Amino acid sequence: MRKIVWPLLILLLIASIVMFSSKEDGSYRRIIEEEIANRLNYLEFSDESPFNVFGMDFKAPEYFQIDPSYRVNARVERIEERAYMTIGTSDGEEQRYLKFAWLTFNLNGTSSKLLVLKPVGLGSANVFYLAFADVTSGSSTYGGGRYIDVTIGKSDKVVLDFNLAYNPYCAYAPDFSCPLPPRENILSLSIMAGEKDFIK
Repeated sequence: MRKIVWPLLILLLIASIVMFSSKEDGSYRRIIEEEIANRLNYLEFSDESPFNVFGMDFKAPEYFQIDPSYRVNARVERIEERAYMTIGTSDGEEQRYLKFAWLTFNLNGTSSKLLVLKPVGLGSANVFYLAFADVTSGSSTYGGGRYIDVTIGKSDKVVLDFNLAYNPYCAYAPDFSCPLPPRENILSLSIMAGEKDFIK
């Protein structure tokens, strides 16, 4: 009997782990789906949506299939020296930002980092700007890069979820002026997660 019991216990343990992981994965997907649904609802009905500002017929943007592997933990490396940089915009203008921090993370076995900026003279003290481009930019995703929201508190760690990466307004309406990703945030990775290129 002992020879049968131990393999059986191991199988039960493996099954429990798989069931728990599936439950966690399902909960995660529902959270991301809800976040995406809220964004689509905003784009369709908000008066500030580019579709309504320019009187355009609403067409829901498409997203990649949700992939939990694109949710990564990043290390926050705050930039101590007060340094500014100028970012170009989609309409050829420029905007000034304060360099705030580097976010270092590992994705698909590759170590990468993104520069987090703070708008100068716009928004509150907790407003951050994080735009990136990757290998998919200009093909399956918007050529002007995508944005990802980030909240940075006192911790030296933060979660980056590329499943929630979204297009700037100029992807839908070219008359919008949108800041472009700084050259520091052009990744040599394919981020096949988040919002796809908008096909009008």
